[in-house]
Amino acid sequence: MDKVKTNFMVAIAVLVVVCIVLMGYAASLNSQLSAEKIKTRQLNDQIAGLNSKAGDLQVQLTNATAQVNNQTGLAANLQATLDKVNAESADLKTAYSDLESKLKAQVSVPLN
Repeated sequence: MDKVKTNFMVAIAVLVVVCIVLMGYAASLNSQLSAEKIKTRQLNDQIAGLNSKAGDLQVQLTNATAQVNNQTGLAANLQATLDKVNAESADLKTAYSDLESKLKAQVSVPLN
């Protein structure tokens, strides 16, 4: 009977030691898990910050594109206006030349 009690006590002692080792291992894993959670939160914060910056850059790009489109439209309008002014200038030069020719023709006609 003493041998059974001794074996039983040894088995209980071994189980207690195994439980203590498992509790230590579980605590270690829990600590690692907590550290990984902190890293994950930090990475999520960084991702959120980068997404915010990307959104800001998208808005800036949209604004810059709108400005370029506006400038392109203004340049096209200015070119069209310049073309009209050049055409009117050419017409005025022709009209001036015609008037000058008529004036010379009238001046060269002898007065009676």
